[in-house]
Amino acid sequence: MSNDRLLASRRLDVALAMAARGDSEAAIEVAAAAIEADANWDEAYFALGELHEKAGHGEQAIEAYRQYLMRDATDRMGAEVRLMLLGAVAMRDRLPPEYVRALFDDYAPRFERSLRDRLTYRAPELMYEAVRNLMADLPRPLEVLDLGCGTGLVADVFAGQVDILDGVDLSPRMLNRARAKGVYRDLREADITAMPDMATAQYGMVIAADVLNYLGDLEAVLGMIRSRLVAGGILVMSLEEGDIYPFDLGPGQRFRHHPDIIFDWLNKAGLAVVSNQQGVLRQEKGASVMGRIVVARAQNTPEGLVHSLADGVALAVDGESGLGDAVLLH
Repeated sequence: MSNDRLLASRRLDVALAMAARGDSEAAIEVAAAAIEADANWDEAYFALGELHEKAGHGEQAIEAYRQYLMRDATDRMGAEVRLMLLGAVAMRDRLPPEYVRALFDDYAPRFERSLRDRLTYRAPELMYEAVRNLMADLPRPLEVLDLGCGTGLVADVFAGQVDILDGVDLSPRMLNRARAKGVYRDLREADITAMPDMATAQYGMVIAADVLNYLGDLEAVLGMIRSRLVAGGILVMSLEEGDIYPFDLGPGQRFRHHPDIIFDWLNKAGLAVVSNQQGVLRQEKGASVMGRIVVARAQNTPEGLVHSLADGVALAVDGESGLGDAVLLH
C-alpha cells in the first residue's frame, strides 16, 4: 500500500464512520479528501458515489460512479447497476458478472443464515412442491442440474429425492460451501450463460432457483437449458415478478420479469409450460417479494427446431401451452 493509499484509506474509514452517524455532508467532504490523497483508488470513487446517492445528490453520485468505472472496467462493485437505477444509462440485459461473483464471494459465509433466518427464503421448498408429482414420470436415474447452486440450498431440499445432482455457480466461495455438503457429484465454477461441459450432457430436470433474476433477457439461457434437457425433462425456475414489459431492475438490484415475456421465451426454446404458480419468495425490508415458480417441459425436438450449442440458443416454431395460475401457500 502506498503512502497515498494508506492516507486515503484512513480518510475513507473516517468518512464511512461519519455516514454511519448520520453526518452525510461531512462524510462526503472527507471521502472527497480521500480521493485527493489517492486519485487512482477506484473504491473511493464508488464510496463517494454511495454517499452522494444516500444524500440525494443524484448528479454527483452519477459522476462518482462514472469515475469509478473509468478505473475498474470489470465493475466488480456494481457501479453500472447503480447508474441503471439512477436512470443514467440504458437498461442492460444482465448484471456485470464480476460484480455478481464478488457480491456472492463476500456473502458466502453468512448466505444461508441471512436467507433462512432473516429473509425467510422458501423458494427451494416451493419449487419442490411444484414438481413433486411430476418426478415419478421422469427418466431414471434422475440426474438434475442445479443452476446458480450457491451454497446448496436446493440440495438441502432435493438431494434425497433425486439420484444425481450437479451444480454450477459463478462464485468459488459459494461452491466451496456447496462442496462441503457432500451431495453434489459435479460442481463447476462458470457463468450459466456460457455453460461448461458437465458430467452429463442432458438432464432429466434443471433447477434455477433465484439465479435468473441476475439476467434480464432470458431467451438465450432458456435455449441453453432446453439443450441440456432430455425430451420430456422439466425445468423449474423461480423469478421475481414485474409489471414492466419485458423486464426492469428492482431496487434490490435484481431483474423483475413480466409474465408475458417469460412464456414467449419458453415457447421459442421448445419448453411447454406445465404450471405457473405465484407466491412469496422471501421477505425484504419488511415487505414480501412476489415471484413465480414456473415449471416447463422439454418438447420432443420437432422438425425445424434448431439448437445452436455453440451459441447456447434454441430457436423453435411457435406453439400453444396452457397456463395455470395456482396460488402457493405461504
